[in-house]
Amino acid sequence: MFNTLILENESGQKIDLSQTANRFLFSKIEGLNPPVGTISTSSYAGMDGSYLNNSFIEKRNVVISFEMRGFGVEKRRHELYKVVKPSRYVKIYYSTKNISVYAEGIVETCEMENFEQLTKGQISIICPDIYWYSTETQIAEYSQILGAFHFIFPDDDKPFPLGKYNTKNMMTIVNDGDEVGFTLEISGGPAINPTLYNAETDEYMQIQGEILEGNKITITTKTGNKTVTLEREGVTTNIINRLVSGSTWLTLRTGENKFYLRASGGISKLKVRLIHRNAYLGV
Repeated sequence: MFNTLILENESGQKIDLSQTANRFLFSKIEGLNPPVGTISTSSYAGMDGSYLNNSFIEKRNVVISFEMRGFGVEKRRHELYKVVKPSRYVKIYYSTKNISVYAEGIVETCEMENFEQLTKGQISIICPDIYWYSTETQIAEYSQILGAFHFIFPDDDKPFPLGKYNTKNMMTIVNDGDEVGFTLEISGGPAINPTLYNAETDEYMQIQGEILEGNKITITTKTGNKTVTLEREGVTTNIINRLVSGSTWLTLRTGENKFYLRASGGISKLKVRLIHRNAYLGV
């Protein structure tokens, strides 16, 4: 089976632990499966069975076992230490023939056997975010004018479209992973009270007030990172207080998801991008 494993630190430095001649060779990766679930129950007084208090998924622990072969082992060991530092951020890229994903975490340990004939090592990474995310991004866009400019130009004199007027306020996106939050970008304007509705459940998210031309509102609905910010003239401000009461932190369910846009005024001047990465509990 073809597998690649690359680690990247917060500065963008990378180390390839894939099967490469005379360098590194990972032999085992723990933490590719779904993390352990924790279930809390309490017993009934004088009755059979028990009732559920709560249940949740624990953090992910990725443990990488590897070997170092060939010449220059000491030099390569220090190259590894530059990227993999205990208590520091690291990004794990993992890919097979059919999938390419990443996870983010903090290095717990990086240990090696320095005095053995075959140099072996183990890296332990704690990932508070439980998901593996696709390296490819999906984007659904809404704009009253849809771009249609294309190459190559026609050879004849027949007219061809540079844009199309959009009369549907619908956006559709397919989630091939687990249910997860997304990022929503609203720009353009001026417009009042932009609102995004889930076409199937009628749940919505509404931002109260006006969005001016040149502004950009960014909403993230990811668990553990739910934010609403406004970018104006290069300054970013927290505007979560403008999220209307009754709004739901919308998510993408597995399969096809449809959303439509509304506004109290100026909807024709809005541009909206829904940005999504497939998320997997196990790969």
